[in-house]
Parts: sequence; C-alpha cells; structure tokens
Amino acid sequence: MRRIGLVVLALAVATLGGCDQAFLRGSSPGTTAPIAYGPETERQIEKSMQRYGTLLLSMDAGAVSNMYAPDGIWERTSGPLTGRDAIRNALANSNGITVLAVDIKTSYMSYNGPAVVQTGDIIQTVKLPNGKTVNSAARFEATWIRSSTGEWWIKRMSTRPNAKAPGT
Repeated sequence: MRRIGLVVLALAVATLGGCDQAFLRGSSPGTTAPIAYGPETERQIEKSMQRYGTLLLSMDAGAVSNMYAPDGIWERTSGPLTGRDAIRNALANSNGITVLAVDIKTSYMSYNGPAVVQTGDIIQTVKLPNGKTVNSAARFEATWIRSSTGEWWIKRMSTRPNAKAPGT
C-alpha cells in the first residue's frame, strides 16, 4: 500500500492542470497580460512545459514552484495546494523519491479567455526510497496564464493516471 502511495506521489510531482472560467475570474488583478492566439504562443507554452519537466528532473522545488502563478493551484489526489509556498514545501518533502526521467508530450492546446489549456501525457521514471525504479504515466492538463512581465505561469495543474503508458 505504501508503494502505491509513493507512485501516486511521483505522479503528483508531475501534476499539471485544468481550467474553468470561475477559477480564472479569481485571478489577482494586474498579474496577467493579454495573450495572442497562434503558433508563437503555443511554442512559448511548449517551451515552458519542457522547462517544467527539466526542473522536475532536477528536483528543484523552488524553481518548480516559481513556475506557478502566486495563487496557482496544484491539484493532487491528497488534496489541492494553493500558492507557491505550499507547492514548494510539498515538492521539497519528496520522501526519498528521486525523479530519473520525465517525458512530456502535448496532445493539444486550447484558448480559454486569458489562459491557454495544454493537454497531453507525461511519463515519469522514479526511484523509490527502497531502491526500486517505477514508471508512471498520466494524462495532464495545464492551465497557463501570462504574467504582466511576459512569463508563462501555471495557474492550475492536474493529472489523471493512465492504466498504461501511451503508445503501448
């Protein structure tokens, strides 16, 4: 049972998020910039997601949490975390799990007012505290907003575990 919990934690480390209008209306005024529809925005989002994956691999809790909006939400099976400090603390307490590989593939992106919703698959290889290596796969949604300085921030993240890895 503990191993299942650790695998769920590993998937949660890779969590990426959903979006709805009620949630977006709760954004702090002045923290988002307008977005342009099209390929350039999608390239920027893709680059940001790949950076996120690289930071997960390096297990840099501070840098990962700073990719979230200040009031960003990380949806987890054990309950949501709101804000960078809560997210940083959760990531810093990895219980001995080491991320060995992260592979993120985008399926599609859609525009939702001031946000871009990115959906795809993530496969992660992690080393558990007992030394065992485990692969986990999940479907993700990441809601991205643009900060007033032009950075892309994760507003909300969630994952749904896959029964098997994509393409198998």
